[in-house]
Amino acid sequence: MKGYIPVEIPTKRYIKAYLCANLGEKPIMTSDHKIGNKFYDLLHNKRNERKSEFSNKRYNAKVRLFVNYHTFTHRGANLHETNIKNFNLFVEKEVKEKFYDLMDFYIEVLPSFEANLPLVRKKLGIILDDDWSDDSMKKDYYRHRLEKGLPLLYNKTSARTVPSGNISDIAF
Repeated sequence: MKGYIPVEIPTKRYIKAYLCANLGEKPIMTSDHKIGNKFYDLLHNKRNERKSEFSNKRYNAKVRLFVNYHTFTHRGANLHETNIKNFNLFVEKEVKEKFYDLMDFYIEVLPSFEANLPLVRKKLGIILDDDWSDDSMKKDYYRHRLEKGLPLLYNKTSARTVPSGNISDIAF
């Protein structure tokens, strides 16, 4: 892409999928988008708080972002471990907040995590189970409901009661 510098940074697979779904296959960082604006701020930050070698243990994918050449040269190439970590945390927080909001909304309509998950995945742009596993999403959503004090979806201690008597006695 003419006029843009490709910058490849390590990230998590579901963050990469989210970025590509929302900003296109070649994500262009611009200041008029929330994620691009954060990226620009990080380009300006010269302070690296970590002095050790960069650790890729939690980042299992790489995403190529495109930055305007003029901006990149004037802001400086200050992409170091602290900035990359802060960018990933920012995008991860945005993905999870959107995930929680969507799932909370759909749970009110149909109280089934498994039934709502494909639609939420589609809206987030995280289609593949390889990007973010169903089990991991379920655990994360469970922690969210515990933290917010929301009722849990599946209560193991209580079983559903079936009314005794004739089925015709039940009013619908």
